[in-house]
Amino acid sequence: MKKITTALAGAALAALALAGTATATAAAPSPTEDAHIWLTVTRTTTDGVSHTGNVWIDCPGIQGAGHPHRESACTDLDYADGNFDALPGLDEASCWAGITRVVATAHGTYEGRPVHWERTYESECDLILATGQVFDF
Repeated sequence: MKKITTALAGAALAALALAGTATATAAAPSPTEDAHIWLTVTRTTTDGVSHTGNVWIDCPGIQGAGHPHRESACTDLDYADGNFDALPGLDEASCWAGITRVVATAHGTYEGRPVHWERTYESECDLILATGQVFDF
């Protein structure tokens, strides 16, 4: 009887683990050869409330899937050869008022190389001016 209970418990744990994996896999698009990066932006308002947004960017990818500005963001990533510190950015930006801190992160792969990047900006404008549409979501 104990063997059956252990086997059932093991099977239940395995089923839960697979269910969690299936959920995570279903949420993430399959990797591409060029870029498959999870982007996150956490914005903190003047009253201390934080809001986090995130999106996958795949380059090349399917138009309309994932990142809302995928084409221009992928162009910028190609220009910078996947180096987030070398993104061309923008000369002008429309920004949210009342944002006092923005933390942007990128984790994934670019042309087979691992990407692990994080920067903190003083405002939404600073982020957009530095990174262009890569973190504009």
